[in-house]
Order: sequence, then C-alpha cells, then structure tokens
Amino acid sequence: MISKLLKFRKVTLLFFFMAVLLGFVNIATLKQRENPEIELTQALVTTVYPGASPEKVEQFVTRPLEEKIKEMSGISVLSSTSSANVSTITVEVKPELDLKRTWDTLRQKVQSAVSDLPEEAHQPVVNDDLSKIAEQILHFVVERPEQLEPLRPTMDLWKKQLATVEGVSNVEIVGLPEQEVAITLDADKLDTFRLPWGVIAQALTNKHDRVPLGTVDKGNKQYYVNMTGEWKSADDIAATEIYGLPNGKTLKIKDVADVQLRPKKQEASILHNGKPALDLVINAEKGADIPALQKRIEKKVQELSAKLPAGVKLESLFTQQESLNHLFADLGRELLIGILAVIVVCSLGLTFGTSLIVALAIPVSITIGFIPVEMMGIDLNQITIVAIVIVLGILVDDAIVVNDNIQRRLQLGDDPGKASLEGSRDVAISILTATIATAAAFLPLFFLKGNIGSFIRPLPVVISLTLAASMAMSLTIIPIFRQWVGERGRKPQAAASSEHTAPTNLVAAPAPGLLGKPIQRLSTFYGKQIHAFLRRPLLTGIVALLLGTSAFGLLPLLGVQYFPPAEKDELLIDFKLPTGRVFAETDYTIRKAASWMEQQPGVKFVSAYAGRSAPRFYYSEMERTGTNIGQLFVKIDPKAIHTKEVINTWREQLQSMFPAEVEITPRELEQGPPVGAPIAVRISGSELGELHQISSDVQEMLKKIPGTVSVSDDVGTDMNSIEVQPDPAKLSLFGVNDKDLSMTLRIATEGLTVTELQKGEDLLDVTMYAQAKTVDPVETMKKMYVPMQKGGTIAVREVADLRNSSVIKTIHHRNQTRTIIVRSYTQDRLADEIVKDLKVELGKYTLPTGYTVELGGENEERNGAFASIGKLSIIVILLIYIIMVMQFYSLSIPLLILSTVYLAAGGAVIGLYLTHSPIGFMALMGLVSLSGIVVRNGIILIEFIEQAMERGLELYEAVAEAGKARLRPILLTMATAIGGLLPMTIMGGNLWRPMGITIISGLIYSTMLTLIVVPSLFVILQRWRMKRAAKAGKTLHHH
Repeated sequence: MISKLLKFRKVTLLFFFMAVLLGFVNIATLKQRENPEIELTQALVTTVYPGASPEKVEQFVTRPLEEKIKEMSGISVLSSTSSANVSTITVEVKPELDLKRTWDTLRQKVQSAVSDLPEEAHQPVVNDDLSKIAEQILHFVVERPEQLEPLRPTMDLWKKQLATVEGVSNVEIVGLPEQEVAITLDADKLDTFRLPWGVIAQALTNKHDRVPLGTVDKGNKQYYVNMTGEWKSADDIAATEIYGLPNGKTLKIKDVADVQLRPKKQEASILHNGKPALDLVINAEKGADIPALQKRIEKKVQELSAKLPAGVKLESLFTQQESLNHLFADLGRELLIGILAVIVVCSLGLTFGTSLIVALAIPVSITIGFIPVEMMGIDLNQITIVAIVIVLGILVDDAIVVNDNIQRRLQLGDDPGKASLEGSRDVAISILTATIATAAAFLPLFFLKGNIGSFIRPLPVVISLTLAASMAMSLTIIPIFRQWVGERGRKPQAAASSEHTAPTNLVAAPAPGLLGKPIQRLSTFYGKQIHAFLRRPLLTGIVALLLGTSAFGLLPLLGVQYFPPAEKDELLIDFKLPTGRVFAETDYTIRKAASWMEQQPGVKFVSAYAGRSAPRFYYSEMERTGTNIGQLFVKIDPKAIHTKEVINTWREQLQSMFPAEVEITPRELEQGPPVGAPIAVRISGSELGELHQISSDVQEMLKKIPGTVSVSDDVGTDMNSIEVQPDPAKLSLFGVNDKDLSMTLRIATEGLTVTELQKGEDLLDVTMYAQAKTVDPVETMKKMYVPMQKGGTIAVREVADLRNSSVIKTIHHRNQTRTIIVRSYTQDRLADEIVKDLKVELGKYTLPTGYTVELGGENEERNGAFASIGKLSIIVILLIYIIMVMQFYSLSIPLLILSTVYLAAGGAVIGLYLTHSPIGFMALMGLVSLSGIVVRNGIILIEFIEQAMERGLELYEAVAEAGKARLRPILLTMATAIGGLLPMTIMGGNLWRPMGITIISGLIYSTMLTLIVVPSLFVILQRWRMKRAAKAGKTLHHH
C-alpha cells in the first residue's frame, strides 16, 4: 500500500491537497459558540391553583401529578415544589433515553392526571426547553419609572421584529408586567343594589363564552356564521349589561365597578446603573452560528434604533459574541504559541528542511481531521480548540518517528527511495497500533452520559479524527517529501555506492539538528548506563515501580474540585430576604446595594434585578423568581480588579449594610454543567416539623465549619398568613358554601380572574378586585359580601372568623418524599474539605427513625462524574491492552507497556502537588489523555527491540541498541507534546491548567522511567520466556 502511494506520489499529493482545501473550507464555515450545547435531561411541569395554600397545592395538585408521572420509565429524580398558588415538578430522566419521545410520554401522563385535579386548577404546562441561553440581553434605560409603561408598544414591536431574524428562537420582555382588565368592585354600590359579585361574574362569562356557530349551505355555496359584538376594549367590558336585578332593571358594570386596562401587580424590576430599565432577551435557536447570528441581530437593532422614543437609551448587558471573542482570542493565542513551540522543538532536533516537513503534520492533520466534524454535530467552541491544543504535540509524533527511521536508513546506506519506503514500513504497524491505542484512550469519553457528556464530547471526536489524519499523513507525505528531497540532493556516485549497502545496526551517524550532537552524546551515555540497569533488571524494575507508587502517597494531600470558577469579567451577587417579605422591601434592598456597588473601583456597570435573577446568559446558570429574591449583575474591569480578590471584601461590606437575615452571596460564574450551591444536604422524611428541626441543626453544623457562607435551606421561615375559620353552623343557617366564601375572599386578595379579552395577538385576563375600604386588608375581607344560596348576600364577618397565623412557604419533594435542602457557598476553602468536616459532624448526629440525610451539590455531581470516568478508564485500559495483544501476539508484553501508564499517573500526582492544583474533572481528563499518549513510546520501543533481535542481536545488545535508537524520537515527541501544552497550562486559566499539568508532569516522569523500566521488564520477561522455551525444547520466535 505504501509503495503504491509512493509510486503514484503526484496523485497522493493531489488527494491530500484537495483534502486540506476541503478541511480549510469546513473550518472557515464551522458554526461557532463559546461552549458546547448542553441538552438538559430535565423538564418542568407547572400548575397554577389560584388561592391555594402550599399544603393544599401539595395534596390536590402535586401528589396526583407525581403519581402519574412516576409511572414513566427512566426517571432518575422526581422533585417538586408546592408553594402558594403554584405546583412545580421537575422531572429528570436518564441521559440515554430518547428525550423527544420521553417528553411526549410526560405530556401524556400529565394530561391523564388532569381529571384528578381540582376544577379551579389551571391546565398543567410542560416545559422541556430549559437549555436555552440568551444570545443577547438589551437594556432599554429611562430616567423615571413612569416612563416604562409607555414603552410597551416599542417593546412589542422590537420583540416581533427581532423574532423574525434568522437563527432567533424567541424574544422575551423582562421587567414589564403583563396587562389585564381590572374590575374593581365598589362594595357600597353593590350593597345599594343588593347585587352579589357572582351576578357580575355571570354577566361577564355569559357575554364572553360563545360557541362556534358553524356553517350553513345556501344554494351551491357554503357560509360561515359569525356573531358580532365581541369585546374590543376595556370600555366594551365596562358597558356590559347586568341582568337579573331584584327590581327587574338592568345595570352596566361601570355602574358598580371601575374598569381599567392596566399592568398587573409589579413583582420584578430592573435598574441599570441606578436608572429604571426593561430587558429584551434574545434567545438563539439550537445549533445557531453565534457570529453570523449576532451580525443579523445588530443589523436589525440598528434599523429599529432609528425609531427609538426620545429619552430612551439602549444598552447591551451581554452578548455571547463578546464572550466568544475573548475566549477565541485567548485560546487562539495559546494555540499559535503552541504550534510555534512544536516547530521550534522539531527544528532543534531535526535539520531545518526535515523540521518543516514534520511540521506539515500540524496543519494537514488538523484540516483533514475537521472534514467530518460538522456532520457529527460538533461546532467550534472552547472544547474543540482545547482538543487541538492537547493533540498538537502528538500530531508530530508519527511524523517524527517515520522521519527518524527514514533518516536512520539513509545513514545506514539505503538510497532515498528505499529508505523512504522501508523506513515507513518498519514503523507502520507500530504507528497504527499506537494511534489506535491513543484514540482508544479518548474515544470512551464520547459515550459519557448526561450534561458532562454533552460538555466534553467534542474532545474525543476531534482528537481521534486528527490522530487518524496524522497517521495517514506520516505514512505518505513524509516518505514522499523525504524521497523527493533525498533524490534531489543525493549525488549519483553516492547513490551508486549505497545500492548494495545493507543496514547492520540500529544507530549510525550523528543526529541532525541544533541539538543533534548533545542528543547523540546523551544517547551514547544512555547506551553505556543501560547495561548497568539490565544486569539487575528485577531490582531496577522494582525500584522504578516503587518510585512511581510512592507518588500516590501525595493523593490525600491534594484538594478535590469538580470544576473551577470561569474567570470571567462578570460577577453575580445573589440576595435572599426572609420568607414573606413584600416585593417593595426586596426592591429597596437591591437598589441600595446596587448604588453602593456602582461606586466601587474597577466596576464598569451594575444591572440590578429585584423579584428575579438576571436572564439566563451562561450555561451553568439557572433563572430564579420570587418576591424575596434579587440579583446584581456586576461587570468589572479585569485590568483594575480580579473577582477572586474582591469577592470576600464585597460580601463583608454588603452584609454590614443590611440585617443578618438578608442572605448575600457574591459569586463567580462556574465552569462545567450546572451544579448550584457547591454544598447541599438533603433531609428527607414525613413530618414537616421534624424536617425543620433537622434542617436547623444541620445549618448550625455548617455555620461552625470554617469556609462556609450564606448557609440556608430552601424553605426558610414560615410565611405570615391570615387564617379564615368558617363557622359551619352559620354557613348552614345562611346557605353559604365554602366555594363561594373562598372566591369572595379571593376577590379581596389577589383578585378573581373570570374571563379573557382578546387584544391583538394577546389574551388579557379580566380580573375582579375588591375596592379597599381600609388600610387593613383583614378588615376589607371581613366587610366583603358573600352570596347566599337562597338569594341575597351576607358579610364575611357574619359567617367566619379571621385571625393572624403562619404557614410553611414551600413544601419540597424528592422522589415523592418530603425533603428540605440545606445549602452553603464556600469562602477560601474547597467544597470537598468542608464536606469532610461536615461528615464528621453528621457522624455524631442521631437522626430520628424514618429520616435520612444525603449529600448533594458538587459532591454528588463530582462523585457521579468520577465514577463514570473510573468505569471508562477500565474500558480504556482494556481497549489498549487488546490492541497491543493483537500487535505483539502476547499477553505479557502489553502488561509491560501498560506499566508506563501507571508511572505516568504517579508523575501526574507529583505535578498536581507541586503546583498546588486540585484533582478535578479536567485533571482526570488529563489522566485519560495521558494513558493514550505514553503507551506510544512503549509500543515503538518494544517493536524496535524485537526487530533488533530478529536481525540476530543478542538480548541485552538488542535492548540497549533499541533504546539508543528510540531515545531521540522519544525525547522529541515528549518535548513537542509539552511544547504544545505549555501555553495552555501557563495561560489557559483554572479550567485547563490542571489538565496541562497532569499531562506534562506525567509525560516527564514516565519518559524518564520508561527508558529504564521497559527495557528492564522486557529482559525479565524474555528470560522467563527463554527458560520456558528451553524446558519445552522449542526455539523462541519473536513477533
């Protein structure tokens, strides 16, 4: 095969040229984004049950829905939150399922449970699109709050126009309450006309509730029958007539109520640098090309900006393009420096001409490797680029090995044609095996499940494809160029004199390159010293393996961290007020905190959100809402300050401005799949009171452990409530039922929605409210009139007693069991260290019977990911072992080569310890990568030893000569791998540094020991094989 490719080298070169061209086109047109798209395996089922307490929601909505949903197969976690008026169920399924089919099944199960829900409960809504991330967030900033509502037509126009942009999935308006038609009942007028509110509600529903009239045939034509007179505005509703008055007269709704089109009650507000603002959140379609999409959005925004009302300032809070530019600039710089480092290393160990030929492996392998990438659903993101950086030094390995062997053949007297052909053939099988073994080390990562699998999947794909391209290029392009260069520079007489020269040994003339002579001297020194080790192979092997093993003693001294902070220019500060606080207090707290933050050095701008968090702009963040929730989005100048340096100071200063009950958590954005708070403790059981007590005890434990901040649970304090206690005897006496009483009280609290008004494309709620007669809402409720079954009305105070009380705000379930989660953030300590201390405290704690405590958060996610990697590592080792067994036709030699992986892992631990780096997901990725890289040298070294023995060299001489022959390419390939990774390790930030350290330190450590351990272990193995063969009376053959 190689001979034919060399013979028809013009065709071969043309094929590669076309492939490289196609690869360049593919890379240039590849879709770009900051991170791989993570398809969440979660869906939300939200059901509104107006006016219901958390316990009622749990009993009548959450539990029936959970019972039906649990019938589905493949559910990993079923969790729920029952709060006042709303049930929210989170369904998390196993990642291997077909998600589309699974969510269709979920909708069917939810629909089948609707008949078991109360009539007043709204239709459950299933949302399986939880992975969307904002492409851009636009601020519409004004001077005064009253300028926000007039912006509604502008916001609606922008929303509609931007939604038409290709690549935009949807556009959301944030901070502008929905509109409604509010019917505020005048109690005095209702009393004057002896008119119960039910009559008004009936008048509204009678007017609105119409059935389709269908069609009629007239002659040979068909006609649709329509009824006119539908409401067009709030005035139409106000003019609706009320029938059934005692005196037979009719009234209009405006005679007994005030009817207005107005915004709903405000429960969220936005400030940008202290000024009121509204947000327009633009979400991208799945798989959108971010740079191309951003250009289209900017063009549309520029068109629309020309018609922006006076006094409105447009600001961009965030764009993915900005993050993408920073990321690609940093990684691109590291990639370029890495490429230059690899080329420099090649030029030091090779002649200038051959170093250029070897360096061709980088662009050729990368471009050809990227041809099928888009077809596999992978785009250009940080994982893709880092995969190139990791494989950078490995791409020239094969080229170096082939080039070195061709050079050796030339030095031994072969002509360029024969040297190129035989030099390639000598190492072809070894290179094939080494490439498959290296790819096998990465490939299992492709099968990682869940969020972490989606995040890391581009890594094995890109590395495997580029390695395959590198192998193909090394066995074709390198021999072709070496033959071409050799033939042009070779004198005819030299060619003639070398025709009959046969190679007799493995090492000949001095090696080329600037470091040729030093490497040659080192090779000679190695050749002399290796004999000393080979005379005592067992002692050498044991000592080396003990040195490798001793490194693992440092493991307990290493910290453990799942993923590090993202090191971005954005900082989030979360606020959580005590349960039951009104929105106005949250709004005041956020405004005060934002005002202080704006004055801090190094802060570019502050966007403040009260009643909610910022829209989801980063893949590891999730949106939150609640009247007691707030968040500051702080943009900093990285040249002036670093988040890590100021985060603790800001926490302390902000906390001093507010009561201790206000939880304030400044935090950096986190890399990796969403985890939430790094420390989470799940407490499960049946009784809410007992769960509260255990939660309180666990919170006290955490607060006493150094390094914990913002310790709280997801329930908080009980919410203030007004308890309505109906008198059954009076209800019976006056003919009042519970439903009418509850609906009457609903009118006095949050309003009772009775129908809808179609306004353009929107459906607006038509809601009845009671006119407040006093500042005390309890008195207003007491004065409300409830209809009686026999006609007429009676005041609420006549049939029920109202008193102050308290009620639990939320009830959480995990797998249908009541659960409270205690959460904590960290300060100056790793979460793993705090969890160790917590386990000690929990070990001393006696739990009541029937109650359990589990550790969640980063600990659970990390253990799950580490367990997956552990299983994959076993598969990796088995795959590499099987591949080597197939090459060497031996069960023992692959074990010998795998010892290099063990040594490399020990070196990696030493590297992490010396650089004070924790073990995390990326460090483990480095170990997996390392296992594939280090076996390459072992495979080719053993291959050379066996080839030398086949040529008739004695065992010790063959081992020594093979070691000397492989020393230069081993050192060069190690240096190129390190050179390619060094820029990323030094400049690549917290995410990639541990991976770089792991690979570099493992390579250095294993290379030093491999050159001694592999030959020594081979001698032991060969002696044993010779003894067995001698006993059996057979001759030992080498494979």
